[in-house]
Amino acid sequence: MLVSMLWIFLAITAYYIIKPIRGDVLQKVILVDNKPKAMVATVVFVGLFAYAYGKIVNSVERKKLIVGTYLIFLGSVAAFAGAFSVAPTSKVLAYVFWVWVSTFSVMIVSQFWALAADVWSKEEGLRLFGFIGLGTVSGGIAGTTLTIIVKKLPNWQLLAMSGGILTVCMGLSFYVLWFASRKAEAAAKIDTAPADAPKEKPPEVNAIGMVLSSPYLLLIAAMTLILNLVNSNNEWILDKLFSQQGDGDSRTFYANFYLWQNVLTAAIQFFLTGRIQRRFGARVALLFLPLVGMAGGTAFLLIPTLAIIRGMKIAENATDYSIQSNTREFLYLPTTKLEKYAAKNVNDTFVVRIGDLAAAGSIEVAKILIEKYAGGGLKMLVGANLVLGAIWILIVLRIGAKNRELMADRAKA
Repeated sequence: MLVSMLWIFLAITAYYIIKPIRGDVLQKVILVDNKPKAMVATVVFVGLFAYAYGKIVNSVERKKLIVGTYLIFLGSVAAFAGAFSVAPTSKVLAYVFWVWVSTFSVMIVSQFWALAADVWSKEEGLRLFGFIGLGTVSGGIAGTTLTIIVKKLPNWQLLAMSGGILTVCMGLSFYVLWFASRKAEAAAKIDTAPADAPKEKPPEVNAIGMVLSSPYLLLIAAMTLILNLVNSNNEWILDKLFSQQGDGDSRTFYANFYLWQNVLTAAIQFFLTGRIQRRFGARVALLFLPLVGMAGGTAFLLIPTLAIIRGMKIAENATDYSIQSNTREFLYLPTTKLEKYAAKNVNDTFVVRIGDLAAAGSIEVAKILIEKYAGGGLKMLVGANLVLGAIWILIVLRIGAKNRELMADRAKA
């Protein structure tokens, strides 16, 4: 348990050293108005990567898969560090790095929790995962704090530092893998199933069709789509206003932003999330994020400054990473096992990427409006987000009612 917590702590620390570099590269090399191109490239690459990974994940031994992934990441970090030391202003390098960071952020977390789900039973997971998850929150704070402390170092040296931390992560993974193999051997000794017992052939699954044919899953997909669209729109507004009004080093700006975001996330997670869920249920818990977004959007319409959008995004992201993400997992409790794995994966990956594409389109429209109406263009984008927020609230209310019905049916069954 302690080794696992240290592993995810260091992995997230390494990620939050890298993430402010991505913001710095956006501001200085890619440029904010070109962000939609980077978003579309990310969607295409992540889709291809997820398809290829899905093809090999069931045919490669668990140890080789995890160690091989870390070796690829370490090789990538070393290559980027070397490239940035030689050509820090290369546009091609900047775009490739942007896309890579998006893939890295998904894999570094999902692969850890996939192994954790293999290592521990459901009962053990309920008892231990909360403590292990502390490493995620504290790692975000540690990574951003470290980036602020060493703010004078160039990007390539920070990447080298991140690579060193990831090397330690890979070493810790060997211990967890060894522990998992010992546990599997012990379980095999008490397995009473006949060695020649026939195995059922898994059914063919059309996961997208499963979502489209279920009103409940479709509502969750709609909520996920709007969430990602609004979040990406607001993030671009933050990037745009920093490019116009920002004063100081962009990497330090993003590091400070992520630090306050992670501190607020930890506070909400520790003191509010559980209490809100227990007292009010999923429906009320899911309302917090759109309400926070609408309050922040209204404030921005009145005072369209960098400080307002920065505070709004910190509150929005912290609510998303604590109350929203935690509660969203509860929505799949009354679904079937097949829906939990297949349909949930569609909503968590495919639908999120569709949201990225929609955001890229809305940002392009906002750029045209900014050229015509100056600051009024940003206000129009925020106004569109407020309309989406109202639709989002209606969807959440319907999800809450449907979830209550399905939970009651499950209890009767």
